[in-house]
Order: sequence, then C-alpha cells, then structure tokens
Amino acid sequence: MSTALFLAVAAIGLVAAVYTHLQLRHFVRGAKRLLGLRIFLIGLGVGVGIALSLLPGEHSRALAFVIGFGLSHLPPAFVLLLKRLRGERPS
Repeated sequence: MSTALFLAVAAIGLVAAVYTHLQLRHFVRGAKRLLGLRIFLIGLGVGVGIALSLLPGEHSRALAFVIGFGLSHLPPAFVLLLKRLRGERPS
C-alpha cells in the first residue's frame, strides 16, 4: 500500500480520536467516570497501536502506531456522533 493511503487512514483516525475526546465531556456525567473512560480509550489506542507497529512488513512503525491508535477510536466516535444527532443527554 502507498504511504499516501497510510497517511490518509492515520489522519482519519486522529480526527476520530480528537472528536471522541472532545465529545466525551458532553455525554459522560462525572469527572471520575470521564477520566476513567479517557484512560481506558487511550490505553486501548496504545495497545492497538503497538500491536499494529509490531506486524511484520516494510512499513513505518510510527505510522502504524498512529493508525492503530486512531482506528481504535472510530467506534466510540461513531456512537458519540449518533448520540449527538439524536440529542441524547449525558448518562
């Protein structure tokens, strides 16, 4: 795969990660719950990023890490987008 495609996927993932962490404060009630969820998501992102960076092949390990980190935030970003579109309140 081309480096341009990897960069595009990494950019989409990073946008999803930023969106997720910006929207969490609107949908999670309580500072402790918010902090716990952020720590969980960051830990998950780091884990997926490390796993992708360790895959064999000729690719940039740093770019693979960023892709893994970002892609792990896509599902929560999608859920938060749906919650925002439906006008849901914090839970």
